[in-house]
Amino acid sequence: MVQCRNCGSLDIGSFYSVTNAPVYSVVTVKSKAEALAVPRKDIELAFCSNCGFIFNSLFDVSVDYFTMGYEDQQGFSATFMEYLTRISKALIEKYDLKGKRLLEIGCGKGDFINLLTELTGGQGIGVDPAYIDGRQKNKNVTFYKELFSEDHRKLNPDFICCRHTLEHVHDTRNFMRVISQSISSDQRPIIFFEVPQINRILDVLAFWDIYYEHCSYFNATSMAYLFRNAGFDILDMQLDYSDQYLLVEAVPATGARHMAFPLEESIDVIRERVNQFRDGITTQLNVWRKRLEGFKKNKNKVVVWGGGSKSVGFLTQFADLAMIDYVVDINPNMEGNYIPGIGSRYVQPEFLKEFNPDVVIIMNGIYRNEIVRTMADMGVTPQVFSL
Repeated sequence: MVQCRNCGSLDIGSFYSVTNAPVYSVVTVKSKAEALAVPRKDIELAFCSNCGFIFNSLFDVSVDYFTMGYEDQQGFSATFMEYLTRISKALIEKYDLKGKRLLEIGCGKGDFINLLTELTGGQGIGVDPAYIDGRQKNKNVTFYKELFSEDHRKLNPDFICCRHTLEHVHDTRNFMRVISQSISSDQRPIIFFEVPQINRILDVLAFWDIYYEHCSYFNATSMAYLFRNAGFDILDMQLDYSDQYLLVEAVPATGARHMAFPLEESIDVIRERVNQFRDGITTQLNVWRKRLEGFKKNKNKVVVWGGGSKSVGFLTQFADLAMIDYVVDINPNMEGNYIPGIGSRYVQPEFLKEFNPDVVIIMNGIYRNEIVRTMADMGVTPQVFSL
């Protein structure tokens, strides 16, 4: 029997499935043959009627992709770094983080903890088994290439952040328990989490944002439930990055306190979003399939721009069309690798000058202006679609 990993409830219902999804999205794969041989598993999204949590009920916890060349660095985009700098400065000012001891759980390649440390003049600590030595040169940041555990209590941070990691965690209750128990009773650090928020995905039928590596999908309601039951007081909850991200600020609780935030919705409202997604997703998929089939019939050269997990979520649905050979990504560490499960090759933007595509599909519309400007500077003017 399926149990909610966020609250323990058995009141669960499935509403969307993806068959044969690649288990990896942004693992660096060195050949097309290796990419096509990546294991595949099914996704089945389930909705918890107790806490509002949405998760992949078929997720295989034995799959390890963080230590297999996981490449998730977004800091090569000016648009993204503007966002990261803005939220960093806001947190520093709001919680007086100058000169403080800062810890990031799931730091990836260290862009955020490096930036925070530079801006505060404090001491940074990053914990992530997927960190690659040499990506950051800041002598005031120490990296631990391991999973976070209660043993990290000794780090004694004033600020704990965790960005775009919780959605990769299957047992969310236990993960938050570990963080809570890593904090000494005499500590009260500021806690900052950032995750993709599922409401936008449901509302715009964003099937490209559903892929195997994301096993947990949060709205404000399920996130608030998780934090409060792990022993944290929520200080603030907000949406950012064109409502793609849910940001939560909290502290260890000192007593009974519960303040609901405007973003927290009733279970009935969330269920309605789920039902609308279930009823509309087939039409959305058909629209894109017919569009791509038209491009193929007309012999249009089509590329995808954005080689992260979204491209895997998108291309998985249309892999049978075998028509998109290249995916553009500005991260130079991706160049020459291949999309897991799909076999399309990562290329740098300069590739388009010679390839001269007829159509570019942008995987995240927030980057549209940056991407169109880059193409215009190269004299490349394709038809552009943005997700």
